[in-house]
Amino acid sequence: MTSLCCVNSSAEETRWGRFDTHIELFHYDIDAQNDEESKATVLGGYIDYRSKPLYGFGFGVKQYLSHLIFESKNPALTSLTDTAGNDINPLSECYAYYKNTHTAFKIGKQQIHTPMLNDDTTRLVPFSYQGITSQIFWDSDTFLSLGHVTRFRPYNAEAYSEYTSSGLAEEGVSYIGFHTQFGNARHQWYYYHAPKLFNTLHMEVEARTPLNPSADIYYGMQGIYTFDDQGGIHILNRDNGGGDVKLVAAKLGLRSEKFSYTGSLSYNFGNDGINRGYGGLSSIYTSSMIAQGKTQGHPFAKSLKVHYRYFSASKDKAYSSSLYLTNITYRDDTYNTLNALYIDHKFKFRPREYILLRYEKQWIANEDDKSYLRIISAYTF
Repeated sequence: MTSLCCVNSSAEETRWGRFDTHIELFHYDIDAQNDEESKATVLGGYIDYRSKPLYGFGFGVKQYLSHLIFESKNPALTSLTDTAGNDINPLSECYAYYKNTHTAFKIGKQQIHTPMLNDDTTRLVPFSYQGITSQIFWDSDTFLSLGHVTRFRPYNAEAYSEYTSSGLAEEGVSYIGFHTQFGNARHQWYYYHAPKLFNTLHMEVEARTPLNPSADIYYGMQGIYTFDDQGGIHILNRDNGGGDVKLVAAKLGLRSEKFSYTGSLSYNFGNDGINRGYGGLSSIYTSSMIAQGKTQGHPFAKSLKVHYRYFSASKDKAYSSSLYLTNITYRDDTYNTLNALYIDHKFKFRPREYILLRYEKQWIANEDDKSYLRIISAYTF
């Protein structure tokens, strides 16, 4: 087991703007058979600058680096490098912005946070995109999110192109999202339009009910529906999106000051899967770090997550552990039953000071077992 250390300095506000630096040492080990076995350790992070607004206008720049160090094996399989196993140094953000009390607007290269287009922080370098995004706010709970993305960069590349995680989007991807809250119920609705690929609806409603002064019952429903597939001509992988994804998911849980228990179910009635949507990770309750129920073959996924916080001196200082169990069965006999678990331990010393150890194991019927180890740490000066 290789230790991993990360230094993450707090964002510094100056009269010229906000400056942030992040230095990270990331080790990832995949224990598998033959050519699928891989390991890599990279040193990197980012430098982030956002100017102070002048009459609401400003600009931002964010540069990442992921540099391979120590001995490695098949490093490209870890996605900590590019597809050839080389270092990556992408310009993740370079944008102009405008912001006032009710409106925010960005144009240029940027990271995006939506259910089917997002940064996906499971690696050192996240996904990023080139385009126009905006938000219109009514209050802190209700806002409209709009965007049009023309070029896409995955987390293992430097270049931006018209290729999404699902295929070629020659005319880009546009989206509109609406967030609001009614009482204890939070609503999130997104529509994505990709004229040369496929369109997607992502719907989510979550709510909570107080059980007693120190515990809540929480529950939620999700749906992903894709349509207007362009004949599969531009699809890179039918397991990664298409015209027949009809996925529904539900969760039910109990949360107290120290414990939380969450049970989730999902089923894909459609014939295609949607692992990554247009970029990042398509959001679904039954996804763990590796195992997920978003593939082809009509997967029926069941998951249970138990989280225990065994020390909490304050909101910013807490030690906790989690256990996540996933079982996926398929209606289609050509796919094998999958069982997985992951265990993580997080030691949070301050808001951006923590150590995280995560181990995941997969058991797939009629296939070789796999295990995944990640060790992440962060320290704030």
